Amino acid sequence: MKRRTLLVAGTALVAGAAGAAIGTVASDDAPARPAAGSPVAAAPRSVILLIGDGMDDSMITAARNYSAGAAGRLALDELPATGAMTTYGLLTGPGPDHPIAYVSDSAATASGFSTGRKTVDGRISQGPSSAQDVPGEDHETVLETFARLGRPTGNVSTADITDATPAAAAAHVNARSCQDPTTMDACPSARKSAGGRGSIAEQLVDNEVDVLLGGGRERWDRLLEDGSQTLLDYATTEHGYRAIGTADDLDAVDDLDDGPVLGLFAPNHLTRSYAPLVAARGGATTPDGTCTAQDRGTEPTLRQMTAKAIELLDNPDGFFLQVEGASVDKAEHERDICGAIGELEELDQAVEVALAHQRAHPDTLVIVTGDHAHSTQIVTNDAGGSRTATVLTADGVPMTVAYSSAEGGDPGRSSHTGTQIRVAAVGPQSDRVTGVIDQTDLFAVMTSGLDTGEE
Repeated sequence: MKRRTLLVAGTALVAGAAGAAIGTVASDDAPARPAAGSPVAAAPRSVILLIGDGMDDSMITAARNYSAGAAGRLALDELPATGAMTTYGLLTGPGPDHPIAYVSDSAATASGFSTGRKTVDGRISQGPSSAQDVPGEDHETVLETFARLGRPTGNVSTADITDATPAAAAAHVNARSCQDPTTMDACPSARKSAGGRGSIAEQLVDNEVDVLLGGGRERWDRLLEDGSQTLLDYATTEHGYRAIGTADDLDAVDDLDDGPVLGLFAPNHLTRSYAPLVAARGGATTPDGTCTAQDRGTEPTLRQMTAKAIELLDNPDGFFLQVEGASVDKAEHERDICGAIGELEELDQAVEVALAHQRAHPDTLVIVTGDHAHSTQIVTNDAGGSRTATVLTADGVPMTVAYSSAEGGDPGRSSHTGTQIRVAAVGPQSDRVTGVIDQTDLFAVMTSGLDTGEE
């Protein structure tokens, strides 16, 4: 994708989508409010949740400046209902009241919006407990609620599909590292031989998520606990998944009549659209200040995966789809500003696809948000942070970003922060994301009108 070609038409598309989806009454003296009986007040038939991992307002601003200019707008800027979302988690302890963790990881935050419950770092859709190696209570996720009610589901990521955020949509385990049967040391009670649900990979296919698209092909070549077959064989023979591995393969899938789809498009995480530009002491930049596109081989884009997932899942009863731009966070950890910008641009193109569907299907709720904040900051110059990088924006002006460093481990890794992040929505129930909410509130918004099994 070429920079600065984002969303010129997308702004008009979103405005049209908003007009189709939201009925309002307004006066000169008051902001618009949902009209009685408007689609906003109804329960959504379908939900599309788009997550930029580590995507906070600083990173959105940096990507906007680079791609569209300071006065420009991305597709995700145009969603009509916008609010702020807190992302704090909990610490392990005796309970029942657990101490607050002000800065959380992707496992805890994704579990929060997936289940409506707070939890501890590293935990996948389980509640808190007395210690990290003690499993918490499993809580049903939004995806599982839709599946239980017979509605098709999808889970798309630019990361390994067993990574924390996609895992939280349809798995339950006490440690995010337990992604396949060979990595279960931190989760002994979750092993199937111990009567547990198994690894994250096993749970994703056991839950029969209809569309699973992402990376992580190497993991699926590993053997089950009993050594009888690989994870990929288990998915295809036991659950009827059709395994695909290229963008052309994905394009050739027309429907779900022949079974669910498991797309594994890279050995690990998918390739980022831009080559790295890593912040350094004293500053870093490229010769012309712009980011360089990378060869991504046969991998599909996030836009392509999102469009195909919607095409396959759409039906009169509705569906649930989670889409993650995972390497916004991964690039930020590496202080790679071009990698993060490119991944956010990719997510924004996926937002365009979702909004086009919402325009044609106004009973669809589209939510765009992050899972936690990061330490990327736009600063005055190279003296504004310990490590900086500079790119030339669409305005033709240099923009310098700075990163703080985590304590311990690799001193060059950038860290999460605990600040609130943006949440935006369009469609039924979208008015509920305005103001300041907590990410756990998204569970109730997305499952509005559904039987969640709660008292």
